[in-house]
Amino acid sequence: MIKQPFTIILHIALAVILAGAIVTHFFGIQGTLTLTEGSAATNRFDKTSGPGEGTLPFGVALDRVEVDYYPATSTPMNFRSVLLIAGKSVEVSMNHVGEVEGWRFYQSGMGATTTTLSVSHDPWGIAVTYTGYALLAIGMTGFFFQRNTPWRVLLRKARRQGVFAFILCVAAAGWPLDLHAATGDAGLKVMQRPLAANMGKVLVYWNDRVCPMQTMARDVTAMLYSGESYAGYTPEQVLSGWLFYFDEWKRDYFASHPELELIPEVPASKADRKNLERLGLVEWLGTGEAFRIYPYRSASGNMEWLSLTGRRPSNMSLEQWQFMQTTMPAIKELLMKGRNVMADKCLTRLVEGQRHYASDAGLPSEARVTAERIYNVYMRPALAGIVSLVLGVIIIILSLSDNSGGKKLRFAMSCLMYALTGYILASMGVLWWIGGHVPVSNGPETMMFMGLSSLAGACLSRSGIMRGGLLAVAGMALLVAAMGGRTPRIGAMAPVLASPLLSLHVMVVMVSYSLFLLMAILSVIGLSTRSAGLKEHLCVLNRLLLTPAVCLLGLGIFTGAVWANQSWGRYWGWDPKEACALVMWLVYALPVHWGSRRLILFRRPKVLHTYLLLAVLTVIFTYFGANYFLGGLHSYALSRPEKS
Repeated sequence: MIKQPFTIILHIALAVILAGAIVTHFFGIQGTLTLTEGSAATNRFDKTSGPGEGTLPFGVALDRVEVDYYPATSTPMNFRSVLLIAGKSVEVSMNHVGEVEGWRFYQSGMGATTTTLSVSHDPWGIAVTYTGYALLAIGMTGFFFQRNTPWRVLLRKARRQGVFAFILCVAAAGWPLDLHAATGDAGLKVMQRPLAANMGKVLVYWNDRVCPMQTMARDVTAMLYSGESYAGYTPEQVLSGWLFYFDEWKRDYFASHPELELIPEVPASKADRKNLERLGLVEWLGTGEAFRIYPYRSASGNMEWLSLTGRRPSNMSLEQWQFMQTTMPAIKELLMKGRNVMADKCLTRLVEGQRHYASDAGLPSEARVTAERIYNVYMRPALAGIVSLVLGVIIIILSLSDNSGGKKLRFAMSCLMYALTGYILASMGVLWWIGGHVPVSNGPETMMFMGLSSLAGACLSRSGIMRGGLLAVAGMALLVAAMGGRTPRIGAMAPVLASPLLSLHVMVVMVSYSLFLLMAILSVIGLSTRSAGLKEHLCVLNRLLLTPAVCLLGLGIFTGAVWANQSWGRYWGWDPKEACALVMWLVYALPVHWGSRRLILFRRPKVLHTYLLLAVLTVIFTYFGANYFLGGLHSYALSRPEKS
């Protein structure tokens, strides 16, 4: 052990982190503080844990509250409180801690003239815990450079497989897929397809962001008809039907969905709740309130988006009011008369008018609108997932049969693999550009990143079995990403999630998940084969993958803890996801010690393969159970602080 200092540091780090948690538990102070603008300074707060009486050594008053909005929207981008403490101004906002004399203030909630802050005083606990995190990072990094460890000996024996450059990105050209819905006619009135496509360029305030109406059309079509089209009509045509021929489309909808007449007053099942949501959407479309297409700069300076039936603000100019009142009625009248060319020109003027009245409010550029429309049409994670999964299975079969295929077949499969990687990389790049943040903020996006990292690993791997396994992992991840919809939904990021630490945390954890799933696939092959040599080879691969996977998960856990301390005021709170991640880390950390005499059984291929196959259940539960079924801060239903 003396010759392995970084291994010693690793174990010391765990003890230091545990000591920090104990110090925080007994000596850390937590509480909440609610302040109102104009009120006198106070030194009292509501203590929730820790020693003392809930008293600050200084007075705190609220100077003002501020809200930053995403450009051209009324969607909050950040919440900020400016405090007055001992005559000094202290700013507190999401992911920005205000600290005075060891007391830390975190933005928790906000009203029109009030703010709610989390209060924490834990200088020793945080210092000890962060020291442990630093030692853990040093130990994990240095471990891979130590000589004569069982892992390094195994690595030299098996030769490097290229999987440790796993997070590198492989740049390639995009893969265009033109899969428009087939045309058809259900006898309903709609816009002509080219005209409807032009309507898709109109900007609308939808899903808390400004986007082309094409995005709204796809969301509405998917929700009402559970598909990408209806009766051969494109999503834009479907939306045009609901917009201009509402009564006719409503009659058709109820005729084709008789189950909507049988919804109980108190929905008892998931199907009833979904049907109730559909009814609500139909009524919302009918009122015209869903079509918020008119930008207006309010007296406060914020940008609002008014609907077709919206009110006229008192200080709106007559010119803009006439623009609102006449544009859509004129388009509808032209449609009724069959004057589609003139209607198309009116749609173009509508888009120009939107940009004119929004002026410099920060509307998405024409390039971004075009990119989003291309993304909506060509982004197909399900198809990419199927291709990746099939390709991975073929490569695994060829590798197991000692038949790598002919030169032309290998070349074709490599080209397809690189094309898939480039396609997903380009798609996520466009998603990043459109959304304005790293696309790892929701379930489909994290699965897309997991698919990308697995594809990149496949491109870098030299082993046929490894390459096939990684392609299979990528395929499964992309198929899961497609479960929430054909394309990951683009939305404004909640203020609390806008942190580089969070993005790093998610990406590192998803790479570790990819490795765990890869090990499970290799274990399935190892348990299925009768070849003792192949069993041993796969056992070596799994032992090689296990250590970096556990280290990456550990890195993800403590970067998440640092982010949580910056956002919520505590680095560990036994949130369901935190607890599940810790259990998963401990489960996988056990076979990492296969070099120990006490755990020598993990050197047996059958034991290791069986263990890793069962251990992957903790990965599945941690991701799906904690994210979608259990409550807590890690739920993808996470919302921003209240703003009344």
